[in-house]
Amino acid sequence: MTTATVLYDGDCQFCNKWICFTKNKLQNNEISFIPLNSIEGIETIEKFQIKNQNSVAYIKNNIVFFKSSAVLKICKQLQFPYNYLVFLKILPTFLLDFGYDFIAKRRHKLTNKKTCCNEK
Repeated sequence: MTTATVLYDGDCQFCNKWICFTKNKLQNNEISFIPLNSIEGIETIEKFQIKNQNSVAYIKNNIVFFKSSAVLKICKQLQFPYNYLVFLKILPTFLLDFGYDFIAKRRHKLTNKKTCCNEK
């Protein structure tokens, strides 16, 4: 089975907390999480020629998914009941991406100053 790669904003507390949550809820360890600003992240961006994309990216089998498509791909690999979020795919992509963009613009306001999921 091929491991997927997720590129995310490692400087964003909302993103870091979401990644911590996701790691704890994965069915199998089939996703490698890489911050965008890390050396490995930069190399991956160059390898897949990702340009001007301000979004989470899900990469599997050399196919890159962005925004809501990436989030739903991740959700598909989560434990029950979180994997049922994939049913949101019945909604049009433009609506899902609108919801993604809405949260993405406000993500810095959605978290407090704590640094990771293990801190209280």
